Amino acid sequence: MFKEKFSVTYGTPASHQPPSAMELADNLDYPNLNAVDMNARLENLSPRLHDCFDSITMNKEKHFALATNKRDGAHWWGVLFGYKQTDHMTVDNADYKLQCDTTINILRYADHNVLLVALGDTRLQVWSTYSTVRHPKSPYCLFLIGEEAAHKAPINQLCVFESEPKKAVSTCLDNTLNVWDLSGADLCCTYRASAAHINKLTGLATSVTSAAQVITCDRGGCARLWDVRASSPSSTCLYDDQSHLLSFTCAAWASPRELKGDNYVYLGDYDGNVHTLDIRVPRKLQQTDSYFKDGHVSRLLINGDHLAVMSNQPVAVKIAKVQESHEIVYTNENTHSRLTDAVWSNENTLLTIGHGRKMATHKI
Repeated sequence: MFKEKFSVTYGTPASHQPPSAMELADNLDYPNLNAVDMNARLENLSPRLHDCFDSITMNKEKHFALATNKRDGAHWWGVLFGYKQTDHMTVDNADYKLQCDTTINILRYADHNVLLVALGDTRLQVWSTYSTVRHPKSPYCLFLIGEEAAHKAPINQLCVFESEPKKAVSTCLDNTLNVWDLSGADLCCTYRASAAHINKLTGLATSVTSAAQVITCDRGGCARLWDVRASSPSSTCLYDDQSHLLSFTCAAWASPRELKGDNYVYLGDYDGNVHTLDIRVPRKLQQTDSYFKDGHVSRLLINGDHLAVMSNQPVAVKIAKVQESHEIVYTNENTHSRLTDAVWSNENTLLTIGHGRKMATHKI
């Protein structure tokens, strides 16, 4: 029935002679080859503020560091920017910038102008961001101080001791806990716990007044107190949910209070609640306050007597005054499509970042 060969019948006609793939940009004469054109285009690797704002931090001089990541396509990577202010963040007015070949998970400022950078490939880097000695005319510059393959899995928590900003603690997805000393000329690990929790570790907080105590919590409803001065890794069980109804998501150490001291910690859970623990009275919840009916508590951030409680799915931000009771003084919803990080820029202003509306300002 078919006398001609299929290869001839369905072959490319001689009149079809398109230009090379690199010349097909915005060419409507050959629309069927647009996929070839897209594959042939070189990826735009110029520094830019990507849609995913993933981490923000501020030092005592109120200098900000911001990490944005490209999280679409086959190749994910991030760019680090530094600013003296957050009123108008662009690529051009950044005081310094650094492009990485991997994503940037977490940024945290340590002592003065030392910046800790947790990368998506398990590395932990330490950068100097300001130096009048190296560049007197342009002191804002990046200089790599140290780098370590900190964990066997990507870092998911990173905190700096407020009372000793030359010390930091990090955890990763395989529940390893590391304590870092930045006082020397390099990055040095001084304490390591290989199996900090049985369930997935979800929260980490450091004491406000002590450089020796760390609290961690996990998805199974367990909270543990660590003393990093011990010669071998050891911890005390603060709380363990035997009913299997609680699932902790984040932690924050309360500011010192009169008579109560530096003994209270807050734990958020997947049901939208915030639990108060006293480290002097283990295995007992002092108080439970409901913040969200829908959505889980994704982040807790202390600022004196104010506690910022943030949720995801859906996104919402609430600020409560916790000196006497958890009195909510501020509420804001639908700030981002996904909230990722936050920082108190002053006593009354909270900055949140995320995906969607990339940065939002909350004033009380």
